[in-house]
Amino acid sequence: MRSLIATLLLTPAIAWAGAVDPAALLARIARPAPASTAFVEVRFSSLLATPLVVAGELQYRSADALGKRIDHPYHEQMEISGGDVTVIREEESPRHFSLKRVPELRGMLSAFGALLSGDQSALERYFTLGLTGDDLSWALVLTPRDAKVRKRLREVVVTGRADTPRCLTVTETDGDASVMLLGDTGSGNLPDPLDLTGLDRLCRKPEH
Repeated sequence: MRSLIATLLLTPAIAWAGAVDPAALLARIARPAPASTAFVEVRFSSLLATPLVVAGELQYRSADALGKRIDHPYHEQMEISGGDVTVIREEESPRHFSLKRVPELRGMLSAFGALLSGDQSALERYFTLGLTGDDLSWALVLTPRDAKVRKRLREVVVTGRADTPRCLTVTETDGDASVMLLGDTGSGNLPDPLDLTGLDRLCRKPEH
C-alpha cells in the first residue's frame, strides 16, 4: 500500500492565485485508493486528567471504508465500512456497532473519504463547507448538516498546505476534541504545554 503523504508530495505543483475554493482544493488532493499514512492523535476528554496520545496508521480503502490501526500505547485495529464499525484489540473479542452511534467517527470518515476521493457533492451532503486561506496555508471547516449529529459533533476542521492535508481536528459539542496529525506533521515533538492552541499552531506551521 502506497504512502499517502508521499503520493501527495510527488504530485506536480499547480499554481493557485489568491484564495482557494473547495472544488480546486478537492481536485488537488484527491487520490485513488488504497493509500495509507502514519498519524499521531491527541485526544482531549473531560474524563481524562491529561490528553491521551496514540500513534498508528490510517488506511484509506475507499470513500466509505477506512482502517485505523493503533500501535502505541496499545494495539487496536478499527475497520469502518459503510455504516458498520469493527474494533479488534489483543486478547479481546471483536466489538461491532453502528457508525450512527459515534458521530465523531462518522465525521472523520466522511471528511477523510470525501477529501481523498475528491467528491465535493458527498462532502456537502453531510456538511456545510467553509474554506479560508491560500496555497501556503488553508483550513476547511466542516459543520454537520444533520440536527441529530450536531447535538454531539460541532465541527471537523482539516488544515493543510498546498496538496497536503496536515491535521484533522474533530470537536464535539461537550468540549471534547481530538487532533490527528498526519504524516510528517506528527513526526516531531508535540507542543509543550500540550493543548489545542499549541496543536493548531503546529498544524499551520510553515515549512522552512
